[in-house]
Amino acid sequence: MPTPLKQADGKPDRAAAVATVDRTHFRRIIRRNIALPLTVGFAMIAVFVALIAYLVSTVNWVEHSERVIGDANELMRLAVDRESSLRGFLLTGDDAFLAPFQAGQPRFQAQIAELTGLVSDNPEQIDRLKRIQIVQARWNAYAQQMIDLKRKDQDVTDEVAAGRGKAEFDETRRIFGEFLQIELTLRQQRADAARSLTGTTVAVFLVFSVCISALLAFRGRRDLLNLSANYDAVLEQQVAHTQQLQQQIWLRSGQRLLADKVVGQATSPLVGRAILEFLAQYLDVVVAALYVRDRVNGELRRIATYGFSAESEQATRNFHEGESLVGQAAASRRTIVLQQVPDNYVKVVSGTGASAPASVIVQPIENDGLVNGIVEMGFMRAATARDQEFLQLVSNSMGDFVEAALYRERLQDALAETQQLNEELQVQQEELRVSNEGLEERGHALAESQTRLEAQQAELEQTNVQLEEYAQRLERQKADLLNAQDELARNAARLEQSSRYKSEFLANMSHELRTPLNSSLILARLLQENRNGNLTDEQVRYAETIHASNSDLLVLINDILDLSKVEAGQIAIEPAALPIDALLQSLREMFEPMAAAKHLQFSAQRAPGAPEIIVTDGQRLTQILRNLLSNALKFTEQGEVALDIAAEEPGTLRIDVRDTGIGIAADKLDMIFDAFQQADGSTSRHYGGSGLGLSISREFARLLGGRISVVSEPGRGSVFTVWLPTEFSAQASHEVAQAAPTSSGSLHAVPAAEGATHVPAALARAASRDAPTSRESAASASAPSPSSASLRINEPRAARPARAAGGLRAEPPPQPVDDDRNRRSHSNRLILAIEDEPAFAEILRDLAHELDFDFVHATDAASGVAMVRDMQPTAVLLDVGLPDRSGLTVLEWLKNDPATRHIPIHIVSATDHAEKALHLGAVGYTSKPTARTTLEAAIRRLETRLQQRMKRVLVIEDDHAMRESIRALLQSESTGIVAVATLAEALEQLDSTRFDCVVTDLALPDGTGYDVLERMAADATLQTLPVIVYTGRMLSGDEEHRLRRYSKSIIIKGAKSPERLLDEVTLFLHSVESSLAPEQQRMLRTVRQRDNAFEGRTILLAEDDVRNIFALSHVIEPLGAKLEIARNGREALDLLEKGVDVDLVLMDIMMPEMDGLTATAQIRANPNFAHLPVIALTAKAMAHDRLSCLEAGADDYISKPIDVDKLISLCRVWLRQR
Repeated sequence: MPTPLKQADGKPDRAAAVATVDRTHFRRIIRRNIALPLTVGFAMIAVFVALIAYLVSTVNWVEHSERVIGDANELMRLAVDRESSLRGFLLTGDDAFLAPFQAGQPRFQAQIAELTGLVSDNPEQIDRLKRIQIVQARWNAYAQQMIDLKRKDQDVTDEVAAGRGKAEFDETRRIFGEFLQIELTLRQQRADAARSLTGTTVAVFLVFSVCISALLAFRGRRDLLNLSANYDAVLEQQVAHTQQLQQQIWLRSGQRLLADKVVGQATSPLVGRAILEFLAQYLDVVVAALYVRDRVNGELRRIATYGFSAESEQATRNFHEGESLVGQAAASRRTIVLQQVPDNYVKVVSGTGASAPASVIVQPIENDGLVNGIVEMGFMRAATARDQEFLQLVSNSMGDFVEAALYRERLQDALAETQQLNEELQVQQEELRVSNEGLEERGHALAESQTRLEAQQAELEQTNVQLEEYAQRLERQKADLLNAQDELARNAARLEQSSRYKSEFLANMSHELRTPLNSSLILARLLQENRNGNLTDEQVRYAETIHASNSDLLVLINDILDLSKVEAGQIAIEPAALPIDALLQSLREMFEPMAAAKHLQFSAQRAPGAPEIIVTDGQRLTQILRNLLSNALKFTEQGEVALDIAAEEPGTLRIDVRDTGIGIAADKLDMIFDAFQQADGSTSRHYGGSGLGLSISREFARLLGGRISVVSEPGRGSVFTVWLPTEFSAQASHEVAQAAPTSSGSLHAVPAAEGATHVPAALARAASRDAPTSRESAASASAPSPSSASLRINEPRAARPARAAGGLRAEPPPQPVDDDRNRRSHSNRLILAIEDEPAFAEILRDLAHELDFDFVHATDAASGVAMVRDMQPTAVLLDVGLPDRSGLTVLEWLKNDPATRHIPIHIVSATDHAEKALHLGAVGYTSKPTARTTLEAAIRRLETRLQQRMKRVLVIEDDHAMRESIRALLQSESTGIVAVATLAEALEQLDSTRFDCVVTDLALPDGTGYDVLERMAADATLQTLPVIVYTGRMLSGDEEHRLRRYSKSIIIKGAKSPERLLDEVTLFLHSVESSLAPEQQRMLRTVRQRDNAFEGRTILLAEDDVRNIFALSHVIEPLGAKLEIARNGREALDLLEKGVDVDLVLMDIMMPEMDGLTATAQIRANPNFAHLPVIALTAKAMAHDRLSCLEAGADDYISKPIDVDKLISLCRVWLRQR
């Protein structure tokens, strides 16, 4: 070892010795501890790379064996399919069974060729494949011989019994078995070899790694002990250096802590206070003040103090530069230190006494080289150089902090105008903070969950050992299950084929029947409407008969499809609150006329104690009862038909349909619930029908969790009984369906001799056990299903459910107050109030009686509209918040009906819909709550309008010809026209004459139509006067928005604008349409046939059936749309590619050359048509047909025969979105 260096005093230089030792020892350490592990590592990498390459090769061969086994199994399956196909043909003689046989031959040859290539390295396997080809060729010849014999109608029984084909096929199976066994053995051998080599290599590597690691650890420990002794000398030198570093750390830490203290302080006083508090804590300052230079006058203004007494606070707060030590320090830009402070200096005051500080430091603070403040500090000790050094270090930082605070204050003043936006932003930030806190809580929960999962993983690892043992036993069981699985697969294939044939048959029959029905129904509907008025009443009745007959045929088709859907389990139950009384009323309205026509007595009633409301699928229950009542009326010639609803047991409803008809024989009770079966199915039967009604009713009852039974005696009538749970439960429905026997007769039919039937107790228990929770009940009540909404059942309180313990309970529908419907005293003074609050309706009734009006009351929209049409009241008081419909919807209905649009309607509501109501044609609007005097004034305004015989219209138009044409258009016996040409004349007429409506142009010689509108808006007496803007130029969006604030309607002059103008004026004048001139009535009928949603739009109809094109064109074109015709999908695409501006596509599905699904998919593939609405029209009504249309890209779907109203509604929805 080299001799250590000596210092000047003769002592060895330990640092130099350490350096010598470092250079000597570290070379050895590097060679031993780095080079040696790297060398060993590279060697192990090479070993592992070789091992991985071998494993990859082994895996590839195992995969090769797997592929060979899979292809061999597929080849065997093809052979079995062909053998099954041959057997099916020989049994039935149907060529359809030969399809798999014929299609399988080329696939078999291709498959065996592919398999031969895979085993090309194994001559024995290739030989087996050749033998399979030979045996299969002999079997093919045998099969072809059997097919030829069968097609010649010769008996093949002897040939089959000879067993030649079976022997050939058994030989094929045997060779296939040998082939598969060889491949399985090869796969196992390769896998075993890979596992053996891997285990040996890993064991050798572990032993070698342990030995190398032990050697390196031993030699490394010895070297480190030698080095540790030499490092002691270095540590002694570091002590002195550490003291210097501590001084620097103290300075830098203070600088950092000062920044931390000040960060977040928004104003200069807060920044100053934070600086002084920090200095007091860090330097033991007992009294201090901070002065900041004023940018305006340069004064040093005190903004913060620390430890000041009340007396000191009153001292001078501002200094000029050079004034006092504060000003002098700012002027000289140097630190001033006072070590001996006079006794009369500023006092340090505490609770027990006061004293002058021992020393004072006045420190200037700077920003960008300029003094912007002074810090004056007092100490109870002598100020040290360390204090001054620290203050010099942080003076720039303090100056920056103060300048930043002053800048923020200036910025805050500049942002005062945006304070409102900042407040909104703060609210959003608070919401984000709350959201972030929620996310943090979720993060903690996830961390805890992860901890639990890790513990569970450890348990699972233990469980896996046990599962491996179970897996071995399952492997043995798997072999036993394979045979059973093959049999089940064959059975499933046969069932699937049978179901597919049935579905295809129903779909094809539906298409073939619906296509001609479509045009027939549409054209009959058009003839029935008699829009042109050129058909006689008898011809209209003929059209009604055609439409009704085709509708009956459509019902039969739908019944067949419904039964198919029920059997396939594709019917979804949508439970909702169903009022029993509303259901009975709907059935009375439907069947009382039918009973009266046959001179039968009909009754539908609810027994005392029966629930008022149940939770079930209203559409399905109504269909059940309609089927039962229709049958009862059909088979009853005299006597009565009755429907009774009672509570059988808690949670169970009993519904009896009784008749005094022909009855059913006991031997027929077992068959009447089967599809297409009737008690009298002979060719000479007296009563018609499809025999589907009871089958569908039975299945629907099962789906609802109930059942149907019948008690009957020939000649005395029948009683059909339906049991249902009062609250639908999906679990109970499933239990009932599972418990139902397969024999319909034994479940549903009971002869009269057995007496009354009963409900199983299991049904009642299931119904009560599975009553919906309060949340489910609320959802069911507040959101009735679309299907139940389509029934003719009035549900007045469905939107306002009341909850009680144990399930859903809804309020009973409100009853009308005592009114004058049965004691009219005036023939032409009748007020109808459509109001669901009885207390407010009584107030309106009393007020109407005081004003000498008769009064009638309706509690919901449906009954209200019916009463308006039946009673033709002189005025209507309408609430907006009705239980079943919005009052605005009722207003729109009444104003669109020529028979009721002239009746004045006054809106009374708790919500503000005044502007919309007036635009729809209301004469006035009153908000609840309101004073009695306000209601009285509203009714008196209605009375004044009723007494007014002559209505006045002011026309403002500068063009003389146009002015006279409008006068001729609107003039009638009850309408007076005042026409002016200038703004001045219009304002003069408005000031002197009372008008009922104003029609104005926008362009006037001395002003604009806006001037008229703004003048009327400023006059309280003219604010509610209806104004129609009749202009000849197109309006921008801003102009239209501006006009909408004043005008009730905007009409652009054009070919059809006179009819629209007449329609709008008669609406706002409440004119009786029948009193108008015939030409005016014709114009109104014409304009109502058109639809704003269709006006000026282009619709592309892709349809190959000329009858449907003819029918749909006569539906769509009168609404104002232009119809483009394409005979197939290819023509439709060509029209779109040519740039025809199309707003909507009606796409038939089954068309030649290119079908609708393909055309729709290609339309969607073009980015230019990505948002073009496409409605699919198809005569196939199966569930998968609708899904196919939507998957192809259609936006909506409608089945043929097309419901015209539904088609128009769908088109209107999608056109408005364009």
